[in-house]
Amino acid sequence: MLSGGVVALSALAPKVPYEILKAYLKNKKFNKTNFNRDLKRLSSHGDIKIGQNKITITKKGKARVLEYQLDEMMIRKPIKWDGKWRLVVFDIPDWHRKASNTLRLKLRNLGFEQYQKSLFIHPYPCRDEIDFIKEVFAVGSYVNLIVAVEIDNEECFKRKFGLI
Repeated sequence: MLSGGVVALSALAPKVPYEILKAYLKNKKFNKTNFNRDLKRLSSHGDIKIGQNKITITKKGKARVLEYQLDEMMIRKPIKWDGKWRLVVFDIPDWHRKASNTLRLKLRNLGFEQYQKSLFIHPYPCRDEIDFIKEVFAVGSYVNLIVAVEIDNEECFKRKFGLI
């Protein structure tokens, strides 16, 4: 097991998950025992692979990092609304129902309002966030983002989003 600390680790393996290094760098005292324990845990879970002189993130580990970033995601509110609506529309097959339900939940958590069962609306730019979600849930071909300048029931949604 590696025991050279954060500096040696980051020099040998820059692909170690950023969150791990960040957590250890926050501590004023570096605890080598805890660090090695966490590396062993990540390795036993299949998130990293420890070689002689390097540590690499596995495919499973990369997916876990994406999942972590997904939990941290938020849509930034600009100073002034541009007057455009962002509509996320999706038609995910029944065999992928879990992804569909998770997508609905994530859109609600991001502040989207449900317009119809598979149509959600938000007033602020969110293309990068939606592209990221499509990648994480592997539903890219079933999800589309539409930018509209006018919608039915606009006043109702302006109130919901605090735009009037």
